[in-house]
Amino acid sequence: MLDVEAYAAHLGLSGHLEPTLETLRALHKRHLMTVPFDNSRHVHKGAAVWDEAADADPQELFRHLVTEANGGVCHELNGLFRTLLRQIGFDVVILSAGIRGADQQFGPDLDHMLNGVTIDGELYLADVGYVGPSFTEPLHVGPGIQEQNGFRFRVVEEDGYQIVQRQGATGDWIAVFRFRPEARELTAWVGYAESLTSRDEWEWEGQQLSSTTVIRGRAFETGQKILIGRRYVVSENGAETFRAIIDKGEYAAIVKDIVGEAA
Repeated sequence: MLDVEAYAAHLGLSGHLEPTLETLRALHKRHLMTVPFDNSRHVHKGAAVWDEAADADPQELFRHLVTEANGGVCHELNGLFRTLLRQIGFDVVILSAGIRGADQQFGPDLDHMLNGVTIDGELYLADVGYVGPSFTEPLHVGPGIQEQNGFRFRVVEEDGYQIVQRQGATGDWIAVFRFRPEARELTAWVGYAESLTSRDEWEWEGQQLSSTTVIRGRAFETGQKILIGRRYVVSENGAETFRAIIDKGEYAAIVKDIVGEAA
């Protein structure tokens, strides 16, 4: 069992937590603002980092992510968050998704691990383990447009998948990832890393992790900051800015801003 009070305090929250949509929204956003995405301790493993997903120990994740205030990758961040939500009393299942690649194609269905939370019969995506840019509050799986940080989000159905799309203040709708609302077991990822070596299609883990790219990201009140290698992205108020960071001092300052003193 996790120390829910200590977990909540780390996120800047206090008091009794009820399994409501309001609680989920608060936990989700504070988690993204407090616990960064950081693959630096795994980058040397390449896609083999997935081999650890099925056996991840929640207490060890709690020590690393909460007690020691480090960041993690998707199965660590969403895995610990899932444990927290279940202890509070939420109805949570594991979902998987294929991330949209640079060529606009989707990766395999096990490309990303996230959570589905059912509240009053409605499904919400809870994803504190995707570096972004993406949603920072739970996303309702249903008709209609949802606005966050100046961006618009919607979930549309196509070819048997639910596709999460986002749109800035200007421009077209862009896919983030696609998923099927079907519960997964952690064992689905057993052997997944090995399978990536024989795939031809683009996939997030295969391309980013096998290229030993260090990826870090954290949300703030009105957006997200993402550092992929030396490429720095700030997503805020419906717009994104991109810069290549050349200066070592500036790079170190950005890393510290995203991951904190643990860097």
